[in-house]
Amino acid sequence: MAKKNFQSYRKPGQNKRPQQNPQGGNGGKKDKTPVGSAGPDLFSKTNSYLLKHSGKVLIASLLLTVIFSLLLFDIRFSLAGDDSAYVERAYDFIHHFVFPSFQGPLYPIFLGPFVAAFGISAIPLKSISLLCMLGFVYFMYRALKDSVPPLVMTITLLLLSVNSSLLYYSSQTYTEAFFLFLQSVTFFLFFKLFVVKARGGSFKTMAANHFLLAVLLLGLGLTRPIGFASVLAIAVFFLLRAEWKNMLYLLGSFALVFLVFLAVKSMIWGSAGFIFSGQAGSFMAKDYYSPGSGVEDAAGFVNRFIQNSNYYISKTVYVFMGLREGGKETAALTWLTILTVLSVCGLLLMVKGKNLFLLFTIIYTAVSMAGIFLITQVMWLQDRYIISYFPLVLLLLVSFFYYLFCLKKMEIFQFVLPVLSAAILVFALEGSARDILVVKQIKDQYSGLTPDWQNYCRISEWTSGNLPAGSVTACRKPSISFIYSRGRDFFGIAKVPAISSDSVLMGELQKKQHYTFIQNYSISNHPVPREIYYKFKKWLVGYGIMRKAATEAIPCYVLKIPDSLKADLVQEMRNARIDITDSFDTVNSWAHETRYKITIVFADTLVNLLKRSGVTHILTASLRADGATKNGNTNNTVERFVEYIKFKYPKFTTKVCQVGTTDSEPAYLYKVNYEMLKPDGAY
Repeated sequence: MAKKNFQSYRKPGQNKRPQQNPQGGNGGKKDKTPVGSAGPDLFSKTNSYLLKHSGKVLIASLLLTVIFSLLLFDIRFSLAGDDSAYVERAYDFIHHFVFPSFQGPLYPIFLGPFVAAFGISAIPLKSISLLCMLGFVYFMYRALKDSVPPLVMTITLLLLSVNSSLLYYSSQTYTEAFFLFLQSVTFFLFFKLFVVKARGGSFKTMAANHFLLAVLLLGLGLTRPIGFASVLAIAVFFLLRAEWKNMLYLLGSFALVFLVFLAVKSMIWGSAGFIFSGQAGSFMAKDYYSPGSGVEDAAGFVNRFIQNSNYYISKTVYVFMGLREGGKETAALTWLTILTVLSVCGLLLMVKGKNLFLLFTIIYTAVSMAGIFLITQVMWLQDRYIISYFPLVLLLLVSFFYYLFCLKKMEIFQFVLPVLSAAILVFALEGSARDILVVKQIKDQYSGLTPDWQNYCRISEWTSGNLPAGSVTACRKPSISFIYSRGRDFFGIAKVPAISSDSVLMGELQKKQHYTFIQNYSISNHPVPREIYYKFKKWLVGYGIMRKAATEAIPCYVLKIPDSLKADLVQEMRNARIDITDSFDTVNSWAHETRYKITIVFADTLVNLLKRSGVTHILTASLRADGATKNGNTNNTVERFVEYIKFKYPKFTTKVCQVGTTDSEPAYLYKVNYEMLKPDGAY
């Protein structure tokens, strides 16, 4: 008899107990797998219980989030630099009214009043992220409550509330916590206004709803560039449901809100240019740190997408879940990437036409993460790029197992989901416990820093009380130096400006400037008459650089010899067995491997860049290339930048200060001597 009752209960439209949401978020369509259904199987009984205690689920989630966030609270700014950069832009916005155009401008603007109130103080500013994280949990609950089965909601919120990878951002000034908050609000209001309610409505109602949605979508995009993918995700959702009126309202309202924003920005700050134009070049470049390497082609983007998706899906997601170890030694697993994608596709087939919330979540997550995989440089591999979408991926994976075990033939395995969830919870708690022990060791802003970073940060702090007002210091990590100096001005050098030797621009420069090239080997590896070497230094203007992986070589030098002297000097150098040419093809043939093109660095271009930026001092350091290992490999971008200048102008800098002994990864501060420069390179 029980079996007969169970079979009759499973038939669509014959549920005898009330559902949590009769429409199930599906616009009035009945859900074959009701959100709050009850019945004799494990899932139904659990859903019935959780449905009655959903308020307790919210309270427990918020309490766990607060407790674990406080236990994991890090009073230091990180060494990545981006979190410090947001504070720096907030400071510039609130004190100098400078629009924060690089990266997402909304978060620094949001942070500005708090910087005005608390100054550059880590704990108050980081506490704002904790409040944003609590807001995310609350609106995530509100979005899930009437849209997915209570068991799915409870498992997802519980696992997120104790996850140290996610809660790390509760005590950081990155955009992630703020973005998560905006994203959860968007999900909640989108379904409340456009899915749960009946379609259509008056013009006034639809216009108001779409205006609110457009503002939220613009907020996502202005917080992180990938946030603009949300517009495409919602457009695809409306397209699949043939909601043409909503599609037109969406595109029209978003275009209007975006244009109004650009107009206001133009009126106040005098620029209507696209806000992320400065980042577009980094997305398109083959190598961000080697501008002369050119723009990525179609095959390169495909390869980038494959590598990124494999890394972030098979490694990062499962490291976040505690199922894989982090670190460079943990390899990406193609089979796990494929299995994860197939699981989401399987969920799509199971919920299509049954659960619009999960359908949209799949679309939104797929579009957003695909955008990240496409535009992110493979060399960066920063796990935080997808942390904002990890809660959604976790929700989809939990939902996949839930709906899989709802299938008639799979109901006997329903116990697997709570067992698997409990195992993941244990792993998450173990990871959080380890991280809590690390945080307990932090006593001040220098705690846990390796000697290279201690010296870098201490010399940055030294500048605050020892350099004259108005000084600007060039360095590798300007935002970190800004934090430790409590607001002094720094100029960042992240790469050495260069021009591709086979570019159109270089060709035009050659026609106008008549550059000549000397092979490095021919002038560096055998004796050269002193008078020829002096002439070489006098007419030196740049260097041919060949970059391969993390190494860099100088296969040739660039000279600009006056036409009246060129013929005689070229012959004189050839007589001294120096290889000299004005042919680009010959220059590129000097590379050890022909597929690595030579890029050209001009010394005076570097000097002029510093001059235009008002740089008065330069900070160099011994920052490790591998933060955990002292092996002599350092991030030497600033050092190379300076050496390219000093080879032509030896007296360009004077040492002012050193922090750390020579054998303990020291940092140095130099004064720039522009007055020592002469047009011909002589002194």
